[in-house]
Amino acid sequence: MHTKIKSTLYKKLLLPLIILIAILIGGFFGYIYIEGFSPVESIYMLVITFATIGFTEVHELSETGRVFTIFLIITGFSVGFYLIGKISEFVIDGELVKLIKIRKMNKSLKEMHNHYIVCGYGKTGKKVVEDLLAKNKKVVLIEDNTERNEKLKDFYNENLIHIVGDATHDEILQHAGIEKAKYLIAVLTTDAENLFVTLSAKDINKNIKVITRIEETNSTGKFKKAGADYIISPIEIASERIVSIATSGSDFFSFMEFAESKEELHEYKFGLIQIAQGSDLVGKTYREANIPQRTQLVVIGYYSLMDELQVNPKADNKIELGDKLLVFGLEHQINELKQIAKS
Repeated sequence: MHTKIKSTLYKKLLLPLIILIAILIGGFFGYIYIEGFSPVESIYMLVITFATIGFTEVHELSETGRVFTIFLIITGFSVGFYLIGKISEFVIDGELVKLIKIRKMNKSLKEMHNHYIVCGYGKTGKKVVEDLLAKNKKVVLIEDNTERNEKLKDFYNENLIHIVGDATHDEILQHAGIEKAKYLIAVLTTDAENLFVTLSAKDINKNIKVITRIEETNSTGKFKKAGADYIISPIEIASERIVSIATSGSDFFSFMEFAESKEELHEYKFGLIQIAQGSDLVGKTYREANIPQRTQLVVIGYYSLMDELQVNPKADNKIELGDKLLVFGLEHQINELKQIAKS
């Protein structure tokens, strides 16, 4: 039995057990003292009394002995029923099931690797968790809000482990298996909390990729210094989209929504692929690279080391070392370009 289950049982049952044992010991010596029974006769009287078998008494009991026996029956049965009630309560109220579930969760956490840790289950966190689970990813969710944790009790998925705790505490992140995790996604209520989680995560595991949401755009520099790999600002995304629509009548986000709405495009994905040293794409123009013909991918745009996203690159634009190409296609096509981009 798990240590925690034992510990909880001990706390609930220790006092009534001590009282019951004391009653039995008192009864044993009481019969010897009051009635002059031998140790075997005293034990026999205790057994037939508490077992309610009703065998004949060893000797005719004195009036004091009968009063003593009545006292033993009342106190012994009261404590015994209380003890049974506590054990039933422990099982019926689900505490045993809960502790077994914790044991199973801890075992799963030990075996888990390359998983996603999501800190916070607000509107954004809820959507992130649902989307990751839809992609069959292993997710560890950390949440300390009581109301949200209550809602999560009935939300079951075999790929989701729910930890109740404060994600800003190192021991909670370690419990979530941060040393073996692939990504940490910080979507807590405030920038200060997300910044603290980012610092803690990078301090424990320098290789983990941290994606964090920020509310204040002037916080970007702090998050970069803290080691955040990807910083998402809802305000900037919204403003960029508004300007894009206002100046061109359409935008990249509309294309994304269109792709998501079409069932036949559900297998298609967006990929961001960095051009590494040794790739034959370095120094070539997009015409010379011939990416659509080689991989069947659509090149939507690129990030250079100096610039923001450039949409719809021209055929004469050159691909430079370190550029990140934003492409759209099937997963195996994206993986094929990844290989080309490496060597």
